[in-house]
Amino acid sequence: MRYMAAAFIMMCCIFDIRKKEIPVLLMAAFGLLSLIAAAVIQKPELYSFLYSLIPGAAMLGLSLCTRESIGYGDGVVVLVLGVFLGFGECAFAVLAGLFLLAIVGLVLLMFKKVRGKSRMPFMPFLAAGLGVVFFV
Repeated sequence: MRYMAAAFIMMCCIFDIRKKEIPVLLMAAFGLLSLIAAAVIQKPELYSFLYSLIPGAAMLGLSLCTRESIGYGDGVVVLVLGVFLGFGECAFAVLAGLFLLAIVGLVLLMFKKVRGKSRMPFMPFLAAGLGVVFFV
């Protein structure tokens, strides 16, 4: 399941960096693949499955509250990652990605490369957070 999650996040990174959006078809395809893989390979209980959706639901809630400063695509990607990885690894990857994004954002602000309202793609930082999860 980790390899599928890594492939998914790498494709999302490419689209997020180049176009600043993630195709709905890509998210739908991997979402369906994650559900099938979870049902066939992991066979989680219902509460475990629902628990794995919490990080993605939280990201979607944040995107709604921030008027899409955090994109809806980011929340859907985290939902799919939650199904692939489970709650613990997904939440840790999101927190690590947000931490890395904050550090890079602060450095860029200090050197006046970006302004306060600048937008940065989140997927590369989420991929780095996922790398931290895989190697820790």
